[in-house]
Amino acid sequence: MKKLLLFFLFVALVPLTQSYAQFDKFSFQITAGIAEPMGDLKGNVPFMYNQKWTGYWLNYNNIPPTVDSTTLYNILMTDSNFIKNNYGAKTGITFSGSAKINFDKFNTFRGVASLSFASFNTFESDKSGNTPLLLYNQGYTYQPVTYSYNFTAVGFGLGLEVAPTSFTNVFTPYFGGSFNFNVLSASFTRAYGRDSSKASFGGEFRLGASLYGGLEIKVAKGIDIVAGAKYDFANLLLRTTRSSISDALEFGKTNLSLNDDEGIYYSNLSDPIAGSSGYKTFRTNSKAINYMSFFIGVNIYPNMLKGK
Repeated sequence: MKKLLLFFLFVALVPLTQSYAQFDKFSFQITAGIAEPMGDLKGNVPFMYNQKWTGYWLNYNNIPPTVDSTTLYNILMTDSNFIKNNYGAKTGITFSGSAKINFDKFNTFRGVASLSFASFNTFESDKSGNTPLLLYNQGYTYQPVTYSYNFTAVGFGLGLEVAPTSFTNVFTPYFGGSFNFNVLSASFTRAYGRDSSKASFGGEFRLGASLYGGLEIKVAKGIDIVAGAKYDFANLLLRTTRSSISDALEFGKTNLSLNDDEGIYYSNLSDPIAGSSGYKTFRTNSKAINYMSFFIGVNIYPNMLKGK
């Protein structure tokens, strides 16, 4: 183990002691992959109750059993934990592009500027079911409803990268980290009959960071194949929750807050289409919006392609 540690220390120090910064190995990296929500980002929205009007659902929502209580209506509603405890995200896709410049002639230490995009719930189809509808002087019946949802994160990062065996010009593991400027947003749409309404969140500006690692394999002059993984902490700083009644969350509004800091907010997203009981008060904790990406891609060295 000591010999291995000494080897990597030697590899890291050689460029600093035997070379000077050349900045002559400029490269682009383009990747695509799968994004998996972590922490408070993952969850379920909407929520399917899948039961009759009678029983727990009726009692919990104080709905009188004025319709056929023997039919399974597949009641579909917004989970009250949405925004309060999580952001309902599921597996999605991610794309990124990076520009890199070497700090030494062996291309061991690199400065990196990156632009990334992640979209969640990519593989989730729209969910359909029924939702309560209040008929004037007739009590409750049900209305077919369809929900669709997605969460996106766009980030610009500045960071450093180390590739300890890049001097071999064959293959090398690499790892690094970056400080990121992120814009987070979400879109939640509810459609029934010919009508639909959308609740649009963001874009909310947050400061975050990411850690990543991978493997580069040279396949041609000036071209590498890369594969790796990255973990994003998307909202480390600038979290906020809007507690004003004018910032209440509801369908049909835009620029809604993600409410990712501890505090109180108002919402009626989990209310039925009609017969709403008004805004409800929610208390939320500070929430971590994290996700992990698994990617493949290519490195392109323009100078080497030109034969320089």
